[in-house]
Amino acid sequence: MITVYLNFPGTAGQAIEYYTKLFDAPAPYVMRFDEMPQDDQEYFPEDQRHLVAYANIKTFAGDLMLSDEMPGQTPVPTDAIYLNLSHKDHGLLRRTFEAFAKDGEIMMPLEPVFFNPLYGIVKDKFGFNWMIMAEEE
Repeated sequence: MITVYLNFPGTAGQAIEYYTKLFDAPAPYVMRFDEMPQDDQEYFPEDQRHLVAYANIKTFAGDLMLSDEMPGQTPVPTDAIYLNLSHKDHGLLRRTFEAFAKDGEIMMPLEPVFFNPLYGIVKDKFGFNWMIMAEEE
């Protein structure tokens, strides 16, 4: 199994709120750096210990894990990676696509294509690309 783990430049808290609402997910598990064992906290500057060390959002399509990046690192979303979201419920896929598009950018409209009854690509407001496609019924 491959599970998605997204890194953010200090904005994971905002991302958790955004994705939890977008996916209508239950309250996620969140651990901040200041909740880690005391010995491990020394690796993080005092002013960054409020940031997210780990979060897990249970979506209708599986787990979405994320965190803020470690000090000194700057994550950069890339067009070389697409997150593939598939489901049998076309209405659910349309609503999800529209929610991403509201604050993001449609790269390819969600519509039937030769290889899938419903397919589209949208970049979310954090710069991550999502391929939305229907599963076989």
